[in-house]
Parts: sequence; C-alpha cells; structure tokens
Amino acid sequence: MIVGKKYFNNAVFYTVFKKHYCPSCGTKLTRIKASKIVNSRSPEAENYGFSSGDSFMVGDVELIWTEFYCPTCEKRISIDEMRRIEKEQKK
Repeated sequence: MIVGKKYFNNAVFYTVFKKHYCPSCGTKLTRIKASKIVNSRSPEAENYGFSSGDSFMVGDVELIWTEFYCPTCEKRISIDEMRRIEKEQKK
C-alpha cells in the first residue's frame, strides 16, 4: 500500500522552457511523467530522499519525475541523459 507520493524535478527551466529534439530521428520531444514505487527501508531507498517538509515518509512511496518522450521512436530519455547528449552535440 502506497503511503505517500513525492514529486521531483530539479530542472524546471530546462524541461519546460527549452525545446528538445530526439537524437535518433529529430522529432520534437514531449514531457511525460515517470514513476516508481520504492520502500523507504529497501537498499534502493538510499538513492532517493524520503523527506516531505518536516516529516519523513516511511513505507512504500511513489516517486514521480519528468522524462522526455519521442512520439515517433517511442523512446524515453531521462533529463540527465538528454543533457549529456546535448552537451556532446555542441562539441
């Protein structure tokens, strides 16, 4: 049973106000929400923060973040991966 949800997007300006294109086909990418349920006591929980304001979420928490999606290739690209790809393309 999910006891909480945590939304995170550390790059709002980068994801919302900038245009991004698929590295494979050149189609303009859209933003989609991706999610994963993680238990706060699992070893995987060390990679995520479970604080919510002044409290700490315990149990199964749904983590929700933004990813890029190509409607043509049906490829999903994380924000970090897209930044790396665009940095390499500038060189």
